[in-house]
Amino acid sequence: MTERQGRLERALLTAVDQLDLPLSVQEVRRLAVRAAVLYDPPPNLPKVTVQDLTSQQLAVLLAIAAGEQLDETAQRLWVSERTVREHRNKLFRKLGVSTPGEALRRAEQLGLVRTDPSLPLPGRSPVRAFR
Repeated sequence: MTERQGRLERALLTAVDQLDLPLSVQEVRRLAVRAAVLYDPPPNLPKVTVQDLTSQQLAVLLAIAAGEQLDETAQRLWVSERTVREHRNKLFRKLGVSTPGEALRRAEQLGLVRTDPSLPLPGRSPVRAFR
């Protein structure tokens, strides 16, 4: 367990105790590990900037963050679903991920996008890309 995971675990245990939540110590430990991985990416992942992405890859990333389906993105960009899939796959390779959720988390870690967590509809949050 890393130092960050230990701090997160202690903070989570305190919060669970204060809020009287029905979580076991093992569940809290799993949450701490997940939170540490989410906010501390492994060092071997590539460092990607907005300049490394094409405009189409950035558009696909923003569509992922907005919760759009492939067909919706294709319609909006006036391209085929296959083209969107190709842009998405190239984006995934650049980010070193394999799923849309991982791509969004990685993009947030790198500061490429920021979602608004205060909104009630997950996956449909407004997203801002940083240039």
